[in-house]
Amino acid sequence: MTRFVSIQLPFWATDRLGWAPDRRAALLTKEGTTLLLAGVTPAAARAGLRSGQRLADALAAFPDLPVEAFDAEATGQALTRLAARCRRWSPLTAPDGEGALLLDVTGVAGLFGGEEGLMADIAAAFTGFNLHYRIALADTPGAAWAWAGFGAGGILPVGSLRQMLAPLPVAALRLAPEILAGLHRLGLRQIGALLDQPRAPLANRFGREIVARLDTVLGRVPQPVRWQVPAVAYRERTPFVEPIGTREGVEAALNHLLTRLIDRLTAAGLGVRRLVFTLERVDGSRQDFTIGTAQAERDPRVLARLFREPLDGLDPGFGIEAARLDATETAEFLRRQSDLDGRAAACDRLAPLLDRLRQRLGENSVYRLHPQQSHWPEASVRRANPLAPVPPFTETAPPRPMQLYAPPHPIEGDGTGYFVWRNRRHSIRHAEGPERIAAEWWRTSNLPARDYRRVEDTAGGRYWLFQSRPQDRPGPWFLHGVFP
Repeated sequence: MTRFVSIQLPFWATDRLGWAPDRRAALLTKEGTTLLLAGVTPAAARAGLRSGQRLADALAAFPDLPVEAFDAEATGQALTRLAARCRRWSPLTAPDGEGALLLDVTGVAGLFGGEEGLMADIAAAFTGFNLHYRIALADTPGAAWAWAGFGAGGILPVGSLRQMLAPLPVAALRLAPEILAGLHRLGLRQIGALLDQPRAPLANRFGREIVARLDTVLGRVPQPVRWQVPAVAYRERTPFVEPIGTREGVEAALNHLLTRLIDRLTAAGLGVRRLVFTLERVDGSRQDFTIGTAQAERDPRVLARLFREPLDGLDPGFGIEAARLDATETAEFLRRQSDLDGRAAACDRLAPLLDRLRQRLGENSVYRLHPQQSHWPEASVRRANPLAPVPPFTETAPPRPMQLYAPPHPIEGDGTGYFVWRNRRHSIRHAEGPERIAAEWWRTSNLPARDYRRVEDTAGGRYWLFQSRPQDRPGPWFLHGVFP
């Protein structure tokens, strides 16, 4: 399951200049011999001005309209730099057109307490940037862009693309103007109307583009994206006089590159956090092997050992003509003095074990849960680096179960006398509550409040139950956790 975030910046051309939103002004460009507005401020847009409008028409309505020259190259470069700053939320980011950003957040949301937490963090950052934005999260890049620009924004649930996108205008598919004009003449103004049409006549009349856009937006065909590749400051490469194809030769090349790379990092006072070992084949293809470390490392033997298991998948093809080693993530290397209780030394001993576990189980499979300030149970913890210090958490709360079910399990019963869970009836001997818990106001999913109860059945089992309260009305019951 893939998930993407689209961040649309409708006033990017003027926002990046720091113009006040209540200032009525515009940027000017030239197309042939015609002067056009290339960007407007929010105040100008509210007054009826828009990008692409002729300057003569704009001045006829507002003779004193201040205008400045539009620098397309500087605006594009600024958007590229902003996309690089978005690597806080995803390693895969890219500009998406002239005023939007695209992030691949597949598997990332857990680091921010779920998709709601991720969206809230992005929204808070862009608010701090003083940028006007619209943001959406969906299964495909096209769906996220459409929902951010033409829908309500926020989170599209997994598997809901067809029904949620159907009411949107066909302009949300980013089709060429002549195709949109032809669709409007036929009365096909919403995406749902296109979905109901036979595909062959659509393709014959408007070309393959319209069918291809529908397929990529709905996830039937993957949409190619040119992600930004961060510049690598520390890279070592070695070509071979003759192509090699044995594991022994590859490991020898790796050890040689590690020695050269570590020498450079040592001189800079840095250590490795992530390495990418690339084998360039004679047919022009390549094979990558990636490792990561829990803390900065500069021992070539340790790093070479981490590559052993990934290299089990070595495929030399018709031969390998060059090898490259990139330090895509580095950090300051500090030799720490052990505390009196030996904690620093324990972390140093634990780090190699964590690195080996990550290589075998997957990078996102080894983590520590840290508490975070949230009343909502699913957002009260977040995943963190196992070696990161646990932040202080002073909030006192009623007892909470150590084990939570995600999602909560639906049950039958009244929550005070009995409940049925997993086809077994539990008679309640003691109950405490209710405790009303509601999601934070900035969450975008409009989650209903919950009334929680701590109950104990006649067999001594202790459970955490809640009744959903949509629009403050009694809803279904759920079992959310089990007390030890």
